[in-house]
Amino acid sequence: NEVAMCGVVTIGDCIIDEIRAAGQPPRRYAGGAGLNLAAGIARLGLPSVLVTRLGQDRDGFWLLRYARDRGVRVVNTPGVDPTGVAISTREAGEPSYAFAPAMYRRRIAFPPPALAALAAAGAVVVNSHPLDNPAEVDLLVAALQAAPGLRIVDPNPRPRLVAAMPAYRQGFERALAVAQMAKLSDEDVQHLYGTDWTGIAPRLFGLGVGTILFSHGAGGATLLGRDGLRLHVPVADHPSPVIDTMGAGDATLASLVASVLREGWPALAADWQRHLAQAMRVAAATCRQPGAELVPAWTPGAEPVITPSRQGTDGETG
Repeated sequence: NEVAMCGVVTIGDCIIDEIRAAGQPPRRYAGGAGLNLAAGIARLGLPSVLVTRLGQDRDGFWLLRYARDRGVRVVNTPGVDPTGVAISTREAGEPSYAFAPAMYRRRIAFPPPALAALAAAGAVVVNSHPLDNPAEVDLLVAALQAAPGLRIVDPNPRPRLVAAMPAYRQGFERALAVAQMAKLSDEDVQHLYGTDWTGIAPRLFGLGVGTILFSHGAGGATLLGRDGLRLHVPVADHPSPVIDTMGAGDATLASLVASVLREGWPALAADWQRHLAQAMRVAAATCRQPGAELVPAWTPGAEPVITPSRQGTDGETG
């Protein structure tokens, strides 16, 4: 498939996730919504490029190696800041976040290698971006307008990282004007609009986007189309207990994008239903391991495989 071979360019964060849980020493993982999605795309067998910003430091070099080992090509425009770190404290598997100072100055540029990757991509996914910075949004919109493939925006707002949520919402909506698809969690909708997902679909369709994926955590996912398409898929059954929900949304989106690129834009609701059900199986498998690294879907009747924890930046197993 020529489109699938063009692969996916992800625009977003590549950071260190430091996880703290009561009674345990901190564990450090490669993370960030952008890296999670890009690594997931590669794990599903498609060419994957990540446009991001990393510091010229130990963490940044480790993340570059991590991405390379997973088949992700990184286009980096380093600045003077160190690599970002997100600190998440877990309660019953759910994260709450705090951020190192560099995260508040995050910037993503589009040098010629990034623009060349965008021009060749079958899909471009924005997954966490400084959308409250108008200058950054200008650069993003211009880059998306030059990308001929499928364009998807996942705003992924983190309230503690956003100085002004109205500005972030405005930036998100500017990006939607040049996108075909949006993905939002229930938490995203609440942060951006102060309502539930059923109340904002008409507004988003009015901005130009044609398809919206809403993820509901334990409630599954819903896909809406401006043409009247409406599908809901519950979470997938899995024999193992949930360990970590952090990568579920990125795994869902990665699986859906991979399915669309491999088979083409679905013409029938049944095709969307099949793709979304597969995405729920991938998300369920991903939630059965620590961290946010995508795990391909478990097949009923097969023994589930739980991958070991990823290595931390000190080289020890987390």
